[in-house]
Amino acid sequence: METEISVGKLSSVKIWVTNNHKSKDDWSRSKKFIIIKITTHDGVEGWGEAFSIHLREKAIATIIIELFKEISKIENLSINSLYHEISLLGDDHKGLDFSSATSAIEIAVWDIAGKLKNLPLNCLLTDNPKPDVSTYVTCWSDLKKNEEDYLDRVEKYFEKKYGGIKIYPLFENTLNSVKFVERVRKIVGMEYPLMLDLAIPKDLDQTKTFLKEVSFLKPYWIEEPVDGENISLLTEIKNGFDMKVVTGEKQSGLPHFKEIIKRGAADILNPDISGIGGIKDMIKVSKEALNNDISISPHCWNSMSVSASAMLHVCSSIPNSEKAEIFPDYIEFSKEFCELPFNILEDKAILNQSAGLGMVIHEDILSKLSAYTMDEKNK
Repeated sequence: METEISVGKLSSVKIWVTNNHKSKDDWSRSKKFIIIKITTHDGVEGWGEAFSIHLREKAIATIIIELFKEISKIENLSINSLYHEISLLGDDHKGLDFSSATSAIEIAVWDIAGKLKNLPLNCLLTDNPKPDVSTYVTCWSDLKKNEEDYLDRVEKYFEKKYGGIKIYPLFENTLNSVKFVERVRKIVGMEYPLMLDLAIPKDLDQTKTFLKEVSFLKPYWIEEPVDGENISLLTEIKNGFDMKVVTGEKQSGLPHFKEIIKRGAADILNPDISGIGGIKDMIKVSKEALNNDISISPHCWNSMSVSASAMLHVCSSIPNSEKAEIFPDYIEFSKEFCELPFNILEDKAILNQSAGLGMVIHEDILSKLSAYTMDEKNK
């Protein structure tokens, strides 16, 4: 991993916070996305994206601005010097707000490094990147949908031959969660990868009952059966049920993931590519996980532009990547302001060979789609 590439001195950062956007078919409404552009004194631009948290988007953007003021003082910035400075400023990237901001900045600096080297990001991360990345799609909507709506959506995704589908069997409109999973299995068959995201249920006894009753339907994995911070309960669930346990999407900082790995509390880790703290932290977690036979399947509840590209580059560069997360309805919105640097072909994503992240973003359109922008120039 080339972390000593000099990107020079940073000149400016601009931040866009998009509006919520409803898909054309009224299936879902996207969250707000936080997209940034960092420019060096030599005019090289890098794109980054932060994990956005409801009601805290402006706070995360402000953290990005304040961090930029500090790191732009460094005369000859590299990935290593950026990582060192951020660690000093943020006590090892603790807190999802802070780590979301650092993720956006680091992704942008990696993008700049790739452009300076004229290499795709995955070629900076490894000498032998994989030509394609296995993917799965998330069947989620924050709009009020009933069970039949979800089943129709599952059928639509299945017909497109994606590499797996994640559903939410405990969503509020499901009267019988096991029966719902059974109906989904009738659509996709018993061998198709079907992921169950429990989204941290409040009733542990109900969760355990559900897991016992749903096991015959062979879930590919069980995601967030309990709060990811509660490592003891995660370990209990993992040891008590013969199903793969996934956790990590709301956590950041290496100490947490090292403890998860040490205690054998999960089979797959899914830190968010734009929330963990940066690509370097994601690589460090993946190496620790690999040494303990644990897979990485990055969470990506972000736009399908910058974050998705960063996620796919990381997955193509690490040996223990499981599947990358795709939100098909977010692709529609992302295409309004950018040209995607990857193609989804059934169960695989194929990256183009452009330098860095390969992003082409139309800033005028992005500005029109945004609730507000913020910027800071190095004085």
